[in-house]
Amino acid sequence: ADGPIDCGMETSRARRPSRAALALALVAALHGAATAQIGNEAASIVAALQDYGLEADGSGHVTATGFAFDVEESLGTAIAVTGEGELTDANARFIGALVGAASGYGPGIASPVTDFFRTRTAELKGAGEVVVQVQEYLMAVAVSEEEPATVSLRFEPQAVDVALFGPAAHALGPADARYVVREFTDLQCPFCARFATDGMPVVRQLLERGDVRFEVHHLPLKSIHPNATVAAEAAECVADEARSTGGEAAGEDAFWAFTDALYAAQARWSELPDPLPAFAAIAAEAGLTTDGLTMCVRTGRFSRLVEDSYRVAVQDLGITGTPTLFVDGLKVGDYLDVAAYERLMRLSDAMASPGCGR
Repeated sequence: ADGPIDCGMETSRARRPSRAALALALVAALHGAATAQIGNEAASIVAALQDYGLEADGSGHVTATGFAFDVEESLGTAIAVTGEGELTDANARFIGALVGAASGYGPGIASPVTDFFRTRTAELKGAGEVVVQVQEYLMAVAVSEEEPATVSLRFEPQAVDVALFGPAAHALGPADARYVVREFTDLQCPFCARFATDGMPVVRQLLERGDVRFEVHHLPLKSIHPNATVAAEAAECVADEARSTGGEAAGEDAFWAFTDALYAAQARWSELPDPLPAFAAIAAEAGLTTDGLTMCVRTGRFSRLVEDSYRVAVQDLGITGTPTLFVDGLKVGDYLDVAAYERLMRLSDAMASPGCGR
């Protein structure tokens, strides 16, 4: 099946790291990989590139066209790839294959990467290091100014400092869990609704391990979903009302029950000028108390909470679409595949290892 896609894009004037844009028009058609991928064994990446006439060279390898590369590893897990060589067309094709193997997207990403080097070399020459976003990875590239031009690169996962995430709205699983899966969600987003039905069973499977916590953060995409902010505030109001009468656990149960109901009934409220009556009806149908819902939302009791979550997501983290998921600080590519989360758990362990050298 096609990989997951998301709602987006939210705009922000926040400062972003300087990076060249590698726009992929076929994001939805990219397929997650098999075994060759950062987060798996380093040998799997090398094995996927044998058609390029590899020869061992110290700790790394050299292709038949003279491009030298290395797969960095920690705890037996690949954590990054680096490379350097003359920027010929043959080597541009190899870099595409290298990124395809390291990312796990294979030919689906290899061709755009190769085209990037074919079309952007002139502006890259002598520009110093340029950081290119490639899906959930970053590729740092430097091209020399002299001829023949040489290119050096480092390709690694995007890693967010977990301190930037801020407090979660709600969570499932132990507070001291080794791994934290975080979702940034918009209750009006149809792809978030798909995650609720198809992705949450995967998350709940992970929660059975006992060392995983799942946190949800509000990210209402205001520019494209006018009722998303009100929906997020309504969810907090429903949870708060249940908490006031039944305690913390009741509040958490009410939040998850109500948000599930909102996702399932998106068509009923997404286009309404005032969705509050629909929210009250949906909550009542889910067996939840709604006595204070309207007044809670009208008075903006949770406006600051939702707005702060939005600001962190858009301004501090640069998230532009929903659902966006992370394992610890690593962005999840295929959030419907349990193996994708498990790979990032291994990668998180490897990157946190004292011997990692990052």
